[in-house]
Amino acid sequence: MTTNKDKTSVMTKALDWFRAADGEQSEKSRFHLIRENIQWIIISIIIALGIRYFIVEAFKIPTGSMAPTLVGVHKHVVCPNCGWGFTRDYHGSGATCPNCLFQMDTYKNKSHGGNRIFVNKFIYGFGGPDRWDVMVFKYPFVDIRCKDCDYVMIDRRWVEGIKCERCGSTRLKHKRKNYIKRLVGLSGEELQIKNGDIFINGKVAKKPQKTQEELWVPVYNSAYIASKEVVPSWNVDTKYWQKNEGNLLLEISQAEGRTSFATFARRIFDNYAYNDMTGANVVGDLRLKLSAVVQRGSGGVSVVIERDGEIFDAYIPVQGSGEKCGLRRSGKVLAEADAHLTLGHEHKVEFCYADGVLRLLLDEKQVLFYDSDAGSPDYGGKISGSGIRIGGRDITCRFGDIEIFRDIYYSSDLTSGSWGVSGPIKISNGEYFVLGDNSINSKDSRVWKFVVEEDIVGKAFLVFWPLSWIKVIR
Repeated sequence: MTTNKDKTSVMTKALDWFRAADGEQSEKSRFHLIRENIQWIIISIIIALGIRYFIVEAFKIPTGSMAPTLVGVHKHVVCPNCGWGFTRDYHGSGATCPNCLFQMDTYKNKSHGGNRIFVNKFIYGFGGPDRWDVMVFKYPFVDIRCKDCDYVMIDRRWVEGIKCERCGSTRLKHKRKNYIKRLVGLSGEELQIKNGDIFINGKVAKKPQKTQEELWVPVYNSAYIASKEVVPSWNVDTKYWQKNEGNLLLEISQAEGRTSFATFARRIFDNYAYNDMTGANVVGDLRLKLSAVVQRGSGGVSVVIERDGEIFDAYIPVQGSGEKCGLRRSGKVLAEADAHLTLGHEHKVEFCYADGVLRLLLDEKQVLFYDSDAGSPDYGGKISGSGIRIGGRDITCRFGDIEIFRDIYYSSDLTSGSWGVSGPIKISNGEYFVLGDNSINSKDSRVWKFVVEEDIVGKAFLVFWPLSWIKVIR
């Protein structure tokens, strides 16, 4: 006869058995889960290392040789005179505003880290690099440390049998650095730097539009009004012009039948705000952007770029005037189009000259284009003067949102090297010529000649940090 006590004992033993079995199963599940996680972590690390080694790698920009496209350790500066913001190399204790030329102290400004970029390391396996690529490569020179006396030799060519300069030891360790520059000369070409431009086989190398957009350097912006005018911005005939809060107002009655211009009052040099360096070269490749509202009149608007006595003039007539939009070079018509300004309507106008190419855009659409003979013998001579003018005939017009830019100017004034400057050079097969965008302060092929093909790491394609800088690299 089974008692209640016996029944309880049997049930207790059964429960204990099930609990033990369940615990054993749970232990196995936990072990399996941990093992899966470890395997996934290992596989993820292998994939990440593989991607880093073969496909895409992140790099940090240490210096400002590619500024303003890419910046190294730097300071954010806001001009107290006009409010313009720009970047300045962290070494400097002062800066000059590129917009109003106000000079300020920056020693209290906080330093920020350099841009972080992604580099495509396999793209050149499907085809060679293209001109204007921003490229990462192994620096041709190395830093060498002696294992015996700890002496360090900077920027040396590594060759077999090299000895320590201090103790003569051959027990040396060398380290190569990654560099980043813009590719301008390809294998098999003849290259020369003249008047800030790159000449390939005797003709100027024209930058693609997306690259050109990246390389325009700001000179003036009317939206940032100086509380104290360090240098006058515009010279005007006060009979016809008024200046008000960054805007220029032109009033010419139709009866007068004349044209009047406002002239940008500053000479445009290859100044570099990043290093607070005043350039010695006049820049003739310029860009003008503005808004124009013709309130009344039957004439038109003119925008002018002057370059060493040559006058490039784009004229946009008012609708109904019977005239055509025209592009002229020192009075000679180069191109015409049916494009007009509408009374009372705000139009966006852009006029630029770069690498021998003239463009006129109206409301962000290209209406006139002309490619001058940039391969002529006189092109590329150092110029002594350039300028910007805005004007009109027989109209009342308000000009606002005025911006002026200059093109990148590849300097020939480096004291440390002038390779490719004094005369044309031949680039052999498997070699490339590279330059920094911050040309006045860049150690590049002008100093150490070529980058060889086997030293190329890859193409820089994206800035991913800081978040406010995220952009595709052109």
